[in-house]
Amino acid sequence: MDIPSAGRWFLLAIAGVQLVYAVRALRPALRAAPGERVDAWLAFADPAVGAPVSVALAADHLTAFLCGMAVLGPVLTWQLIRSVGRARQDPQETA
Repeated sequence: MDIPSAGRWFLLAIAGVQLVYAVRALRPALRAAPGERVDAWLAFADPAVGAPVSVALAADHLTAFLCGMAVLGPVLTWQLIRSVGRARQDPQETA
């Protein structure tokens, strides 16, 4: 696949931003209480795995991109499942 030079720099900039978010999410994940650990670690894993995926895409390395997506896919799916579950619980608690 042919990615223009500006697109590669944009992907590298996004990877840098994701690394900043991963570092910011690490401390709350380490300090999370036992019942809140999953959400905190998912908030860390999303940008921590997304950064190498962006770099692999920018470097045009399809194998690394697919391996990263194999890890990122379940992380994003689990985040979606937990957010839908929370959305369903919230109206029942207020009723």
